[in-house]
Amino acid sequence: MTSTSKPAAALILCAALLAACGSAPPPRLPVTLERANTAEREARRALRDGDWPAARNLFEQSLRLHQSVDNLPGVAASAISLATVYHRMKNDDMALRLLDGLLKDKIAPYPAELRATAAFSKAVIMVDGAHKEAAQAVEFAAQNCGGSCGFAAGLDNLRARLALAGKDWAAAEGFAKAAADAAGENREELANARRNSAAADAALARHRAALEHYLSALELDKQLGLGARVAEDLDGAAGALKQLGRKEEAASYARRAAAAHDAFAVKADDPTGK
Repeated sequence: MTSTSKPAAALILCAALLAACGSAPPPRLPVTLERANTAEREARRALRDGDWPAARNLFEQSLRLHQSVDNLPGVAASAISLATVYHRMKNDDMALRLLDGLLKDKIAPYPAELRATAAFSKAVIMVDGAHKEAAQAVEFAAQNCGGSCGFAAGLDNLRARLALAGKDWAAAEGFAKAAADAAGENREELANARRNSAAADAALARHRAALEHYLSALELDKQLGLGARVAEDLDGAAGALKQLGRKEEAASYARRAAAAHDAFAVKADDPTGK
């Protein structure tokens, strides 16, 4: 380096240091919100691991912390997550109470996207429980979604399930295809669409197509680690294989399904297996 270039280099270095020093770190969250975020992270980890009581307690903690500082987006997000946990713990009354608390409060300025999420979550619970108002709940969720909330595939999968329950196989097939087309990178909804297509195929005695759809759903659900759905996919594949006369393969899938059901039941009750 020449002597004439040294001052220029020094100036560049000083400017860089001043710029770095002048970039203030992002403001730190209030302690209460940091605690809420920590509880939420731990709750999501517990939910992923199937430890639903721990997830419930942690989301309840997060909800109370957000409520204590009137952080309405946090209140809504924690309530929706807590409702999901209660649904998985088969306490739909509590889950729906939490969601209705958000949906029926027209005064509190909850974010529109979280109201849409709450409406979709309620529709899932209503369809899962075969409630008589399930169809209305799905359409209410669609109205809240407005076509841009990211639940298009999920809504079509719920419509497919309602059609399956009503034995409208053609409608179920159409909704399942629409869900698959809308799923994009959402592997969970794509798996749901494949499973719904398989159920329609099986009802229409298209057992080879049903098998292909169940196996496609199985691969996706295994990637996602969704134990209950893996068991359902294995059951479906076993039934399709039986109808195709492939008895040994059917028996193998049935054994795998039974093992998956049993293992998932133990995990849901106590993830340690104790």
